[in-house]
Amino acid sequence: MTTRKGTRTSDEFRPIPSAQTTHSAKASCFGFMMMAAMLCGMFISGLSNRAAAQQERLSASATSMDKSHWVQIPGELVRPDCVHQLPKGATIEIGTDGQTTGNVTLNGALIAHYDACPEKPIITRASAHTDSNSTHAPGTGNGWVESSSWNIPLSSSDNIDYLGNTWKVPSYPSMNGALIFLFNGIEPASEAWILQPVLQYGVSPAGGGNYWAIASWLVSANGNAYVSPLETVYPGDTIFGATGLNSVSGSTLYWKTEAKDETTGAYSWLTAHVSNQHWTLAFAGVLEAYNVSSCSQFPASGKVTFKNSVVDHGFPYLDKVAGNGWVGDIFNYGGPYCKFMVVASASSTLDF
Repeated sequence: MTTRKGTRTSDEFRPIPSAQTTHSAKASCFGFMMMAAMLCGMFISGLSNRAAAQQERLSASATSMDKSHWVQIPGELVRPDCVHQLPKGATIEIGTDGQTTGNVTLNGALIAHYDACPEKPIITRASAHTDSNSTHAPGTGNGWVESSSWNIPLSSSDNIDYLGNTWKVPSYPSMNGALIFLFNGIEPASEAWILQPVLQYGVSPAGGGNYWAIASWLVSANGNAYVSPLETVYPGDTIFGATGLNSVSGSTLYWKTEAKDETTGAYSWLTAHVSNQHWTLAFAGVLEAYNVSSCSQFPASGKVTFKNSVVDHGFPYLDKVAGNGWVGDIFNYGGPYCKFMVVASASSTLDF
């Protein structure tokens, strides 16, 4: 097994850099000002291919009554028995075929086994590879709303090995009833998985209510999804979200995903051992929402900025991904069109 060389350990990610560190010099090349983003062609007001793919899936069908009991998680509508709540720090084991073995361990001991989900989920996140149907009422917003992403051209032997940034918990919506997810995350080129520290408002299978809470998720395209315990957070708190590669053994990558409230210390994380996947898709920030019928169901503060995004590759070293390939998307999610706008850069802002 090869362990990362650098300042991070298996229990702690490297902190988000301050303005005095070398990372900020690179971030300044990306630009933090709106005009710089416009000059770089990053000021987004339309739909990309990823956005068009979501629009096609969400409008492909009306409702599917036999799935009315299914539950919404980040990026998928899924059978409720295929969503598994794990204790903090639990590890999901992935087989050599890249799929879950069903085994979950904690501190090296087997604590649970889950069989494969008997039905495939309905994919509600943006994807180029999955045909799916919406099961929600027409005119109600469901799915990814906005994102800042980077499809990084890495060699087959190289992966994203770290993505992290911070963002503030926005104000509460002035109208309840929607389920809101705000997160960063990474996906493999297959788009079969997503690892993501998530800020949630509303009720999901992880719990929740009319308040903000954080948890970490591993969601697979085959139906099984895993989530760490929800921790309550508050408007104005600073959230640190990161996914990092801690070690490698053959084709198996050892990941940790964490969501931490740096204001209160609330902390929720999980780990996963994933094989035979090529991790190339980085998301600096995503707004995802369900059951939206009014712009008042989005946070009243109207925007969120994912600050100082750091993306590394070249494990076991801490090599920064060169360039600035962040791209903004605004999706046709089926709901009301609000003040949507994306400035995509190392500090990406999503307006709503």
